[in-house]
Amino acid sequence: MAKIPLKHTLVLASASIVRDQMLRRLDIPFTVIRPRADEEALKATIQHLDPVEQSLALARAKAASVNEIHPGWLVLGCDQVCALDGEIFSKPGSPEAAIAQLQKLRGRTHEQHSAIALYHDGACLWETVETARLTMRALSDAEIEAYVALDQPLHSCGSYMFEKHGKHLFQRVEGTDDVIQGLPTVALLNALYDHQMISLVGDGSITIRV
Repeated sequence: MAKIPLKHTLVLASASIVRDQMLRRLDIPFTVIRPRADEEALKATIQHLDPVEQSLALARAKAASVNEIHPGWLVLGCDQVCALDGEIFSKPGSPEAAIAQLQKLRGRTHEQHSAIALYHDGACLWETVETARLTMRALSDAEIEAYVALDQPLHSCGSYMFEKHGKHLFQRVEGTDDVIQGLPTVALLNALYDHQMISLVGDGSITIRV
């Protein structure tokens, strides 16, 4: 497939390597700009919201912070919130914290809420949240410790990397890999087509416009 020529620059407002790789697989040219939003400060102000609304608020903030600098660009903001019975599991940051999170999740069903928002000219054109439900096996402490040593999921929401060996942790998964990994690509493509920003008809390659 030919690279999609852009009338306006598409920006991924994310520092996530996984999201970068997922977007590249769609064969859409884009650039990456780290969002300027203070994520930790924002989290402190939205703790009263449910996990779905928190994921949306963070995705909006990331997209808006980049679109404020580049209003003519199409900016994609993303965020993911892992929740178990309303309790949110942030990125662990250390092996010890990752082990503790997985010990809480084992044998139970939790949700991964993946939010995306498209901004252009200072306005949100479209947003959505898709949710996956995952039931973790009743892992032993030894299995959890071995997994954390294997994947080192210190910067992963929920303390596992589904795109690596994380699938080994689960006995049931309701949802798609892209939602679990933090970028609902089918929903994104549907939005681009629905808003007539992307087309298969043109000069021999897919076009995108805003």
